[in-house]
Amino acid sequence: MNKWKWLIWIAAGALLFFYSRNDEKQDQVSANESSIKNYDPKYNPNQSLADYLIFRSMISGEAKMAVTGSSVTRGSGSTNQSNTWRGRIEVNLRNSNPALERLTISNHGHSGYTSVRLLEDHVTAPILREQPDVLFIETSVINNHNKNVSLEDTFNSLDSLYQLYSQALPNTRIAFLSPNPCTANKFGPTLNQFGLKFTDYVDETAAYIKKQGWTYFDTHGAMLYNMSSKNTPLSSTLKDGIHPNDSGYKIWADVLWPFVQQKQSALPPSM
Repeated sequence: MNKWKWLIWIAAGALLFFYSRNDEKQDQVSANESSIKNYDPKYNPNQSLADYLIFRSMISGEAKMAVTGSSVTRGSGSTNQSNTWRGRIEVNLRNSNPALERLTISNHGHSGYTSVRLLEDHVTAPILREQPDVLFIETSVINNHNKNVSLEDTFNSLDSLYQLYSQALPNTRIAFLSPNPCTANKFGPTLNQFGLKFTDYVDETAAYIKKQGWTYFDTHGAMLYNMSSKNTPLSSTLKDGIHPNDSGYKIWADVLWPFVQQKQSALPPSM
């Protein structure tokens, strides 16, 4: 009789262990589903770029981001890639949530390239292969101004860039941003052959991008406001009058980071 009692107790214990483990797994699944739902763009249509990266990491196991643009996206003027705006934003994102600990931000900036040249195959092909979850496109208008690219051609190239990436990468969040403010023009006159200043290109492309309803960040204006509020001379943030030094790139990242975290209105077409 004692033997049967022990067998009954062992069986009961096994059943209790099984059901408790099963309940624990169900609780974990439920918690994971709830967590994913919190970041799912279907339920959060105006979510931030950071939250979208978290969501993509949760459903695919990794998150990827890419940046493309000119030399100030490439990081010219910095002492190390970790000191560029891209490098600093990557660290901020990795530290913001465990799901982004392995996030990578690939750099497809090309020195001297205009927005027209950003459409060249050797620039676009690697980005298309990577299929980033978030893509920042720096407008490259420092070079558009210096190399006398007309505003019409500038607008057309931005259109082509948006259409290319939005159609080929329907799940990618695309955001445009302007380059940094400059104090000098090493590569051409203050007024180009169209009688336009660099800031005319910044202002006109900002107005055009916003008119299209695309996501846009005014790096130029945000950096100037930050420097003005802290009495920081613009010249002290630049290595050569055009490219930021480490201090300049830090300011760029500091003003961009809140934008990465704030709710956005633009979503990929498929969303």
